[in-house]
Amino acid sequence: MTIEEIAIKYAESAGRFFQRERGPHQLAKLFGIFRVGEHHAVITIGDWLKSTDNLEVKSGYARLIWDEARHTEIWTTRMIELVGDDTVRKLYPDPRSVDYRKQEYFRLWDEYARAESLAQRLPYIYLVDAWAAVAYTIYLNYVDPVTKWHLQTILHDENFHTAFGRKMADKYVTSERDQEVLSHEEAKIQKILDDVTDGLLSSDV
Repeated sequence: MTIEEIAIKYAESAGRFFQRERGPHQLAKLFGIFRVGEHHAVITIGDWLKSTDNLEVKSGYARLIWDEARHTEIWTTRMIELVGDDTVRKLYPDPRSVDYRKQEYFRLWDEYARAESLAQRLPYIYLVDAWAAVAYTIYLNYVDPVTKWHLQTILHDENFHTAFGRKMADKYVTSERDQEVLSHEEAKIQKILDDVTDGLLSSDV
């Protein structure tokens, strides 16, 4: 299932999920879940940067690391504004984890970190960030004005990340073998994203 198909399939149910009434603590937990993905991207792409020889890709990775770190900080700031610094330190001390039972979500980041070649890595950038952009775009219709302002900044970055990943794949993943690897990875990621979406929308967050 492609990102576009996922977006169509879940647009209505995602709307119901995001418009759910949530108090400050529920919102902080939701934003903590978002923050997990952003922070994992910082760590993983940072590891990728060290093993990437291509300077154009390396430069793009550096931009992505900066963006994802900023997104992590944005979600942390909103959580603190909602429930206070002491509560965030107590309940959400580690941005890599959160009390969330939908393991499909954490499997996504585990698989992300295992990607070893350019053909394996780039699909995570253009598929996962496109998925995040879809979710954030839907959420913009229901989110409070303060979070909306921050979310628009994040969404702008996610769209850049998606375009960057696709451009680099088109430019550098050219051999028949690498294209087969890329196609295999795309199929795996899309299945995980479908499971993640099902898990998120059926959760009580």
